[in-house]
Amino acid sequence: MALMESELPTEPESELTAPFVTPSAFFQSIARGLLLLSARIGLDLIFVVFMALLLTTILVTQGFSLRIAQTSVLAPIGMMVFLLITRSGLWVYRHYRNQNGTLSPSHVFLQTLRDWLPFILIDFIYENLHDLSHHFNTHDIAGVMMRWDIQIFGVEPTLWSQKFFNPLLTDYMTFAYALYFILPLVIMYFLSYRNLRSDLREVILALSLCFLIGFLGYVFFPCSPPRYFLVNEFHHPVHLYGPYLFNTLQSRWDQLSVIPTGAFPSLHVAISSIALIYAYRFGKRSRFDRGLYLLYVPLVISLWVSTVYLRHHWFIDILAGWLLAIFCCWIAPILMMRWEEFRKGVEILPEM
Repeated sequence: MALMESELPTEPESELTAPFVTPSAFFQSIARGLLLLSARIGLDLIFVVFMALLLTTILVTQGFSLRIAQTSVLAPIGMMVFLLITRSGLWVYRHYRNQNGTLSPSHVFLQTLRDWLPFILIDFIYENLHDLSHHFNTHDIAGVMMRWDIQIFGVEPTLWSQKFFNPLLTDYMTFAYALYFILPLVIMYFLSYRNLRSDLREVILALSLCFLIGFLGYVFFPCSPPRYFLVNEFHHPVHLYGPYLFNTLQSRWDQLSVIPTGAFPSLHVAISSIALIYAYRFGKRSRFDRGLYLLYVPLVISLWVSTVYLRHHWFIDILAGWLLAIFCCWIAPILMMRWEEFRKGVEILPEM
């Protein structure tokens, strides 16, 4: 009997054991999946998700509401639509001239949407964050900024600039001040038109970082602009005016601005400086790019001057804007390079 029992067939032990996944293996699998997803969707969409979570957290915890109507978002949307039209026109032109190697219209459409929608969403989220930042203000550092300006120059620059007042100059300064968001969009347009997607995403990343850091500045360093803080100090004239642009545009800016203490840092200076820096970097590629950079120099300098002449910023705001732009333009290519190394390390699929 003992012999017969020993001869009975038995199943291998591995088949009798139920499959088991350790908790560590499970979490490693989840982490791997998240890494693959992150590498696949791109750094710009990761930034969108981060800023959306930040906005959602503030809205939920503080009981605030979202402002859907954001006029500033119309600028990048309009530029994207114009880009789609011109790139489609280029495809038609090359197609009928039998030039090979051009992208199909559907590919152009999807590629343009993929590259521009994250920036449009970031702009929309930033505008809402900007609107909400005044809820966190507990003080105003405008007095400190004024004292620093006087220590540097011996006089407050916005008060000193009254001696140069002229209605036509006011209109020109208004024109320059209004260019701050158009300047980087023009660079983005030409990068996208040429299908230089890596350069385009680097510019978008630099601008996105500028938006985020600017929001943090409004929260932690609330600062009124000179035109509010020194309202009783202006005499020549008491209120600026211009024959064509100033009255209309300033009225619209006042209606759109829901935060009276958002002067530090100056994002008008920071964003225009980012545009100037990238215009310089890309200006070495062709005569057209060089010409664009040379055109930007007087426009950007005029914009910087306009922030004082129009009484929107203290000099310290401008200095902070310059430093912010330099930082964003320095860190953006480094982050792009590190991201590419990370992406290649976790997957072989191309980025979206």
